[in-house]
Amino acid sequence: MPTTIVAVAPRLADAVQSAGATLARHAAEGHPVVVVAVFTREGDPADAAAAEALGVSGVVHLAVDAAAGRGYDGAHAAHDGLRPGDDAPKIVAAVLAIALGRLEPGLVLAPLGLTGHVDHLVVEQALDELALPRLRWLDLPYALRRTPGAPLGAGEVVAVPTGDVPLAAKLAAAAAYAGAEPERLAAHAVAEGERLGAGGPVELLVRRDLELDDDVDGAAVR
Repeated sequence: MPTTIVAVAPRLADAVQSAGATLARHAAEGHPVVVVAVFTREGDPADAAAAEALGVSGVVHLAVDAAAGRGYDGAHAAHDGLRPGDDAPKIVAAVLAIALGRLEPGLVLAPLGLTGHVDHLVVEQALDELALPRLRWLDLPYALRRTPGAPLGAGEVVAVPTGDVPLAAKLAAAAAYAGAEPERLAAHAVAEGERLGAGGPVELLVRRDLELDDDVDGAAVR
């Protein structure tokens, strides 16, 4: 039976670069796949092109004000943590509860939260407030700067094979965004697959919720 898979991300570009092949593969297998983009609005041609390349069922834009619209000015302000009085986590939790109630997902994917960006922290805190079990993706392209095999915190790392066609869909979707580096994303997937002996390129997810019964086929990494 098809399982509705929902990826909750600050922006569609985050889901594309981090877990795009996983989303594309499940969409091709007939599962309804929806991305909930917290801080964007409809009408971006890059988002439309990326969604088409992945073959997802749809993208829900929650249109919450991003960091710059909440007063995080300057090059480093958005990486200095959540400011007192910023109620974005509660706002996001409220609108997410409505969106997820309508979508009724069987599986939720979301960021691991390695970036330190305040908008990513907001998404993580909102999901925690909802006590929502989820698989967490390795945040790309940010994790490209990390040492391969570096600890990812608590939980079980799951290496999910991309397959050639889903990986190509991910790279095509990533190419829709200015400044994206599809070649580096591809190289990362190949290198991680080789490092883990997976027999091909992989995307990395982390399972922290013991009660989570996921439908993503992957091998646990110890």
